Formats: sequence, structure tokens, C-alpha cells
Amino acid sequence: MKYLIFLLALAGCSTTTDSIKPFPASLTYGGRSPIVNAPVGSSFSYDVRDEFGDRYQELYEVKADHTVRLVTRFKYSRSF
Repeated sequence: MKYLIFLLALAGCSTTTDSIKPFPASLTYGGRSPIVNAPVGSSFSYDVRDEFGDRYQELYEVKADHTVRLVTRFKYSRSF
């Protein structure tokens, strides 16, 4: 019975890693993912603007196949 309750609780968990939707100027927009010559697991930032001109800094992580994954995005200024 405890095993069943554990499985039901685990089934309710959501573990999506791609919850951040890329902007058109993002490196991973449209399903693309550039291949980079960087150590696996390393990260780098990329500055991007959205369709309203607001500036963001995106953090990417290098995956095992040397493609990148968008990890987080930080808004650091607003254009007027």
C-alpha cells in the first residue's frame, strides 16, 4: 500500500526542464541548438532582446552532445 501511495505521489510531479520558452533571438529558438566547443556541463551567458526591446541575459548549459540548453533568463533593463 505504501508503495502505491509513493507511486501516485511521484506521478503527480512534473519534471520538465524546458519550461523557459526561447525568444526569436535566443540560441535555442525554433528547436535549434548550436554545437559549441566548450566543456560538457559548463555554462555561458548570452544577451538577447525580446519583441518589445527589453534586454535579457540568458544562461545556457552545455549538454553531453555539445549542444546547449536554456537554463534561466534574467531581465536586466527596459527600453523606453
